[in-house]
Amino acid sequence: MASVIPRNAAASSTRQQTLTISAVLIALLFFYAVAFPKGGIKAAGIPLTIGYVFTTILVGLALLRAQRLSIPLDRLLAFAPCLLLGVWSAFVLASNGSESLGFTMAYFVSVLYLPFFGMLFFSALVLDEHHALVEKTFVWAVRFIIGYGIFLFFYRQVTGSWIEIPYLTVNVDDIGKLDDKYINRGGIFKLISTYNNGNIFGVCMAILGPLYIRLENKRYLQWAFYAAMFLTLSRTVWIAAILIILARSISQGIRPLALIYLTGGLLLVGGVIVGLLSFLGRDMSFIFDSNLGGRLYLFNVLNDVRIFPVERIAPLPEIVYLGVLLFFGIPGLLLFVAHLLGPSFLLMAEGVRVLSPTRASACLQGLLIYAIIAWADAAFSFIPVMMIFWMIAGMGFWYAHRQAFPVGSVREAAR
Repeated sequence: MASVIPRNAAASSTRQQTLTISAVLIALLFFYAVAFPKGGIKAAGIPLTIGYVFTTILVGLALLRAQRLSIPLDRLLAFAPCLLLGVWSAFVLASNGSESLGFTMAYFVSVLYLPFFGMLFFSALVLDEHHALVEKTFVWAVRFIIGYGIFLFFYRQVTGSWIEIPYLTVNVDDIGKLDDKYINRGGIFKLISTYNNGNIFGVCMAILGPLYIRLENKRYLQWAFYAAMFLTLSRTVWIAAILIILARSISQGIRPLALIYLTGGLLLVGGVIVGLLSFLGRDMSFIFDSNLGGRLYLFNVLNDVRIFPVERIAPLPEIVYLGVLLFFGIPGLLLFVAHLLGPSFLLMAEGVRVLSPTRASACLQGLLIYAIIAWADAAFSFIPVMMIFWMIAGMGFWYAHRQAFPVGSVREAAR
């Protein structure tokens, strides 16, 4: 007897297979981008990382799922300052020139492309169907970089060498050069994981940390996350870790037991910091450094504030706001602040509270913590800081819509 597969059944089977392939690609490419952000090559000194290339494929996968061109207003409003900042920056660049082609490319990628990636991929196009997959991949990627980072930290102290896997944990051009990446604290090397720099790793953890802690259901892995942040041996990252702990605790509500846990946690953090300072052979002056770790001179730009800058564009310093003011003038700084704080203000305008136990709130906390620590060390143009920032921003908008219009409601279906 001949059997016939109905056309609609065949179409359904093909679609299911396509969705499965799409899901596998999303998981693999997203995991690589977060877990191995430095793997790649350099062309004329310009890093070309595989993870960033993968983001273009993820954008393509998202666009293939679009049945019509319909972009939510909040995402358009979040991208608008990025576009304006890009236009102003291009105008300044054309007038004053740049000292570094590599930095210039990294800057425009951070200002224009990565916001586009974050707003598009981490949207309803992908997350409505694959949010569980994306969340699980995110959690496992962070687990990996934390576990590998702690292992590598002690491996380096014991053996005196690094584990370097080209195209995966390091850029091919950086093999044998990790010690040159400002990670040496008097013979003790910072925790760098696959991010190759303690401050870059710590800044990224500051942004994604609140959401990771919200999604991570294993308490010992939450403690491992905090341990990794403190082992970066970075004052800026320590401040970020304390802010995450405070936000997490207060978001649970002010109760007597919560206050006891918070007090105990802060005392433990204080003890950890004192222990780390002793390990480094430092005292409390390391924390309260009046020279701001050699960054105090950056405030000299305030003595000659200009509307239109005259300086050739150079890599942005640790205190990114002052660097933007120097190289892009007052309009550039205003647009930069709008570009950085825009997602946070839009989330709050949509009803997301800074201190609440929701996932949207966790995303908001990560964005705001970055805006705060950017006064000390923003690592703005370094891979993958802005990728992580706009990833969390995109997820924050999706969570905000999801909690406002639960899946299955008429309004959610209309969105």
